[in-house]
Amino acid sequence: MQRFTNSVVMMLICILCMVPAIGYGQGDFTFFGSNEADPGVISTHAGKVTFAQNLSNIEFGVRFDTHNYFQSTLLESPGLSAYVARVPEIFFRLSEVQANEIRDFNLKIAPKSDYRGVITFTFFCRFQNTRQYLFSKVYSVSVGQLPAPAMTVPVANENIACSPVFRGVANLTYPQDIQYQIEVTGPTNKTITLPAQPSNNTFTYYTPLEDGFQPGNYTWRTRALDSRGKPGLWSGIYNNVVYGGLDMAGTASQSFLNSMRAAGWSSFFAAAWGGRNIWTPAATNLIRANNAGFKVAAYAFLNFDNSSTIAGAPANQTGQWQVDQGLKAIGFVGNKSSLPYDLKYFMIDIENAYQGTMAPDDRVQRIAEAVQHVRNLGFWPMIYTRNEGSNQWWNLYTNSSDEFREMPLWDSKPEVGTAIYKDHLTLSNGSPWVPYGGWEVRGGKQYYLDVTVLGHRVDFSVWDPEVWNVNSPDPGAINVYPANVSIVRTATNTYKVTVTLANNGTVEAYGVRLGNATLGAQSLTGRQTLGLIAPDGSRAGVYEFPFSAGNPGTSVQLSFTVWTGNGSQTHTGFVNLP
Repeated sequence: MQRFTNSVVMMLICILCMVPAIGYGQGDFTFFGSNEADPGVISTHAGKVTFAQNLSNIEFGVRFDTHNYFQSTLLESPGLSAYVARVPEIFFRLSEVQANEIRDFNLKIAPKSDYRGVITFTFFCRFQNTRQYLFSKVYSVSVGQLPAPAMTVPVANENIACSPVFRGVANLTYPQDIQYQIEVTGPTNKTITLPAQPSNNTFTYYTPLEDGFQPGNYTWRTRALDSRGKPGLWSGIYNNVVYGGLDMAGTASQSFLNSMRAAGWSSFFAAAWGGRNIWTPAATNLIRANNAGFKVAAYAFLNFDNSSTIAGAPANQTGQWQVDQGLKAIGFVGNKSSLPYDLKYFMIDIENAYQGTMAPDDRVQRIAEAVQHVRNLGFWPMIYTRNEGSNQWWNLYTNSSDEFREMPLWDSKPEVGTAIYKDHLTLSNGSPWVPYGGWEVRGGKQYYLDVTVLGHRVDFSVWDPEVWNVNSPDPGAINVYPANVSIVRTATNTYKVTVTLANNGTVEAYGVRLGNATLGAQSLTGRQTLGLIAPDGSRAGVYEFPFSAGNPGTSVQLSFTVWTGNGSQTHTGFVNLP
């Protein structure tokens, strides 16, 4: 049995030795000239084939891997006649060639006039009537330039954060794999090249949160690269303003803040007061953020149910008291010179917790107390809240108050990480932001919550940079008083009382309101908004009483209440009815 097996093996070896060896060692193809062509134009691509050994009954030629992209094809070699197979091939037949024999050839092609991209050929040598190549080489030609992609994101002229999303598409008549290249010009210059992907499919690129762009004015444009790397036409140029910020409650390491500032994030909010207790990392976080180069601010989550668990907390936890707790958390002692940084804002946070049973007017008063106390101490106040969909925090808890419309609004509109419009300041889920509370624009949008980056849990916001282009102001006090009261009788026999309030204090009076009023025998309930009164400024409110308030020519008592962040004052006097 062993002798028989060995004989079979020897027989098989002899048979195999009779078959010519297959491989690149039997020859090679060399090409000359340009590897580019123009749509609809005949171009010639010269080359030569070198046979490394004696061969008989062979074919050499070209196979078109993308044959449907051509208007015409022609392969020429001196002294030879070409054969065209039903498969997309053109080839020549030779009965024999000698070792080191060279044959020149020219390939003439005319791509279709609407074709853009890469066309690929395979030059081959094989035995006649076989499909297995003795040797071969692939050659690619770029035809024209790929069209400019259409960019849809970022939306032009929008304020966006420093880790923007880029989105666009290049549509080709003949789809193929391409790359996209995004060129960014501004304070951070960067070219981003994406991996190859099918054309005619929208690409989306998310800038890493830890590798973004420094704040400032930017232009972007994009182009496609064919599979040879030849660049296509640039898209139009898009302009955007970049400014992003962080906020967090947990402890931030110095190395984390240094890294995030280097990634472009420019402002930092520290949680200082949580409605019931202070946030103990606040002071350390602000010092470290300032050291890293951030513009810094802090915030107080206001409660409306007097639920603080701090020992000795008062039964009435006014806005002033809660702000003081937050300021203690950041190391404020007596005045702002006790802080080793310029605190840009102390923000008042209105959310759907600790709302209690206070009437909306009383919640507005607590907000006014907090806001005015912040300003009196020498910091700019700001409002943070949310008011969309099922989260109508502001309208629900303040009865759609517009008392604070002159202050910056930091609006909460969190979106998922894959949302392409998440960081656009004037958009929410790709649709225009819906104003509320008297705010016509929002200074910032918190768009991405509870994200773990470099081991830290953080929230991200996009900002109008002008919000942060401020220094904290001087401290001071307000003094709001009735500067003038006038009364007229209208054509319908009602009495129109105009009360002009003035502020001769040294700082802005926020959230000024006129409250319940009585004229003679008639009373009016409710509070009307005057808003902000600047130092040495004034604003007027109007009451309209029925004729039954008193007879013309008589003197009757007028009383009204002025509400500010310092509390309420009722003013009483007599007026003559016209």
